[in-house]
Amino acid sequence: MASPNVSALFFDYISLQSFLIFGMSFLIIYHLFTREKPVKLPPGPPCLPLIGNVHRLLGGRQRHIVMAKMSDKFGGIMNINVFGKRVVLLTDLQLIREAFLDKTDRFSDRVQSQFGEYIWGFKGSLVFGNGKGWKYHRRTTLRALRNFGMGKRSLENKINEEARYLARSFEDESGRPFNPQPSVQNAVSNVICSISFGNRYEYDDPEFRSLLDYIKMFMSKLAVPSIVSKIPKLWVTPFYKSLKKQTDECISFLRGVVEHHKATFDSNDIRDIIDVHLQDNDDECGAEEKLPRSLIWRGIFDLFAAGTDTTSNAILWAMLVLTQYPHVQEKAQQEIDDLIGRERPPSLPDRLHLPYVDATLMEIQRFRPVGCFVPPRAASVDTELRGYTILKGTPVWVNLYAVLHSPKHWKDPEEFIPERFLSADGKRTETPEAFIPFGLGSRICIGEQLARMELFLFMTNLLQRFTFEFPKEDPKPNLAGELGITLSPGRFRICAVNR
Repeated sequence: MASPNVSALFFDYISLQSFLIFGMSFLIIYHLFTREKPVKLPPGPPCLPLIGNVHRLLGGRQRHIVMAKMSDKFGGIMNINVFGKRVVLLTDLQLIREAFLDKTDRFSDRVQSQFGEYIWGFKGSLVFGNGKGWKYHRRTTLRALRNFGMGKRSLENKINEEARYLARSFEDESGRPFNPQPSVQNAVSNVICSISFGNRYEYDDPEFRSLLDYIKMFMSKLAVPSIVSKIPKLWVTPFYKSLKKQTDECISFLRGVVEHHKATFDSNDIRDIIDVHLQDNDDECGAEEKLPRSLIWRGIFDLFAAGTDTTSNAILWAMLVLTQYPHVQEKAQQEIDDLIGRERPPSLPDRLHLPYVDATLMEIQRFRPVGCFVPPRAASVDTELRGYTILKGTPVWVNLYAVLHSPKHWKDPEEFIPERFLSADGKRTETPEAFIPFGLGSRICIGEQLARMELFLFMTNLLQRFTFEFPKEDPKPNLAGELGITLSPGRFRICAVNR
């Protein structure tokens, strides 16, 4: 038997050892140069497998309060895990200002979920669109809002007219307890309709009523975080199939309105926002920016849904809160009586001379903000914020409720005190830095000025004519509210007593 070649075995061993050493060295060096740079993530609660921190966010209709209390422990910037997805939550005012004002170019994108794309799509959206097309669309819509009276006497007259219809519906109740929500929603929506569609609808119009019922259901039932956005198979469950069907009916209605406008379009007679977009569609603009006529309905949907729900809820909150603070209601009515009387309709210039009324409405927006959370944004690049790294694509949530109820900015924040917005002599309103009910930065609510107009004119009209009382036979009202996409006071009854 031949003896083994010791020399060959030695060199084979050396070669294998060298190969392993070289291979390991290569892998170590490759890992060192290609691994993600260590980042300092914001603090946050520990996670459970699969669901992350979702169990902490299931605060029922009080998620805004639950998440505000979490910031007491983890700070004004937190890292939260939602079904394996990292989310950053901001509750500190200066951090929000830094992100949305100083670094607005890095935090101006919207989060776009599969579920949102499935239900209503994002192309043409004023709220959820991104990129040059969204910027151009927003500018065009803002210009149209201004052209059709936002902040002007022409729109003031339309709001006052709608306020008269609303007052008439209240008078029909003869001081008996009733649910004001349908009439308020009709009135507010008609203001949006007059700007967007060029006409108003009767309160009992079945198609209009169906559309408003959809908006209410949609805004109250859906909220972040939604498990269905993470598990697409749940989209076929009865509730979401019904939601999709109702959404398609809503879209069909809006498309029908746009088609009618196309058929009757006259470039020399621009009637409303739809006509502005039809006209703009024919103007020269970059290919990326041009909004196809087939998508005009999408931006109108955003205006209609957001404008109807937010302002309606603000007015409903105002009426409900004033029943619980009759001394505030009485003082506001006295100021209105002294300046305007009970016959002349209010005008926008009156607001400067009604500081207590204005302060009361500001306090209502702070006390029960309709938009507790701004629609989530996303970091467009890796960004540092207060020493922490926000990775590209990370959703950023902002809890406005936490800012508007922070003891750092407000004395006795859980108390309803209109005087906090008045100057020392009580002759003018003052706006604290922390009063941001419409958000901040490039994504600030496009309808802010319109909403302020409506809230002032509707409530001043109503306080001229009625004193709001809570029915004695009804249980104590729930001032905590119910959080869906917006914070609503829920269903309640009220008595509108003629003055």
